[in-house]
Amino acid sequence: MLVGSVLRAMRLLDLFERGRPEMSLSELVRSSGFSKSTTYRLLVTLEEAGWLERGGGGTFRLTIKPFQVGSILVDSLEVRREAGPIMARLAAEVDETVFLVVPSGTLAVCLERIDSEQGLRVSDLYVGGTQPLNLGAAPRALLAYDEAKLLPPLLTEGLAGRTQRSIVDAEELRTDLAQIRDRGYSISDEDVTPDVGALGAPIFGAHGGAVGAVSIGGLSRRLVPPRPEHISRLLQACKEISLRLGHRSA
Repeated sequence: MLVGSVLRAMRLLDLFERGRPEMSLSELVRSSGFSKSTTYRLLVTLEEAGWLERGGGGTFRLTIKPFQVGSILVDSLEVRREAGPIMARLAAEVDETVFLVVPSGTLAVCLERIDSEQGLRVSDLYVGGTQPLNLGAAPRALLAYDEAKLLPPLLTEGLAGRTQRSIVDAEELRTDLAQIRDRGYSISDEDVTPDVGALGAPIFGAHGGAVGAVSIGGLSRRLVPPRPEHISRLLQACKEISLRLGHRSA
């Protein structure tokens, strides 16, 4: 069900455009077709939420927040663009499904998925789908390398489980994240889907932080325990993607 007030507020934001970053109340009333009182309430609400600020003479203008939100999308598109060819090569090398995820709150969002030539569908995580950060190889690799930022809200929300092997205890999860950082990659062994395993590793951006993660997924018996060639190819792929994104390791 639509929330009318939210839709009206978004329509007000749509009125700001290149060459017109600042508008008066009367201009917004005229352009939106809303009443003066409705327009003013919406503007004050957007101001409180950080999307608008007051300009000179009682005008309203956009803050940096729309740019920040847009930058998240731009960054994600860049990650997907740079990762795509390398993921395709990795999928061909290991003959397993390869995933790319990025963080969104307490979830990992799948930006790209390249299936293996086996024709075997081993996971329900498709492009645009989400998974809690404590479940699966790529989400936990991402969580391990941005623990200070991503873990507290995840613990506040509560750790979701899918199978008997899901990590739903906070201390067990912290131990697992430390082990991931020690070895440089994560291992998922039936913690999301029975009989399915995965190996994951982080990718880093120009500023040094983890911006996403890549994983190899398939039948658990093919991936766990990890084969040296799978690990080396996964880590090499993540290193190449990170370099394409401007990361320079110490």
